[in-house]
Amino acid sequence: MKSLTLIVLFFFLAAKGICQDPALSKNRDLEISIGTFSTVTTSHRMTVNPIISWSWDEYYIENRYNYEALNSASINAGKRILRKLKHVEIIPMAGVVFGSFKGVTGELQVSLDYSKWDLFIDNQYSYEYTHPAKSFYSNWSVIRYKLTNMFSVGLSDFFVWQPRGCPVFDKGITISVSWSKWSVRLYAYNYEKEKREYWLGVRYNLKVKLKGK
Repeated sequence: MKSLTLIVLFFFLAAKGICQDPALSKNRDLEISIGTFSTVTTSHRMTVNPIISWSWDEYYIENRYNYEALNSASINAGKRILRKLKHVEIIPMAGVVFGSFKGVTGELQVSLDYSKWDLFIDNQYSYEYTHPAKSFYSNWSVIRYKLTNMFSVGLSDFFVWQPRGCPVFDKGITISVSWSKWSVRLYAYNYEKEKREYWLGVRYNLKVKLKGK
């Protein structure tokens, strides 16, 4: 509960600062994405990962809960770089994690949107300073093909490594449905095995007009 309170307070102060800063607010929209990532395993265990992201111009903030570890929360900030590259978005980020996982995170998100193809790659390293063995590196990759303006299908893989654990590599399939301001994405990992895992992502996107002074 304390973690969620800190998250809400952080975003309130961030939004207030943006609106009061003419250099950031002049003729720019604030884009907000609110959603969850729910994970369900064959043992019927379910985990819900709320995510809130804010972006304005080249700046980006992402808040996550239950992502790095259960009962942990993170605040991550980054900036879009190489913006002259067409169809490509690159965002390096850094953040802090608190709760059951106490540490710092470095992350690089890369996305490509060209014709009917979408590609997304997320590389992340999180260091847990109280228990370094809980630190991890992960890579999440997704490629989709747009069958229609609303419906896409694709492939995905997920890799995670920890200092004292065995590397884990999961492959899966995904479908995506988008309409208006909503998007729903379903992932099925290890679908050919008994130990399957399903991810369901639901997001709502909106834009807020910021008026400069």
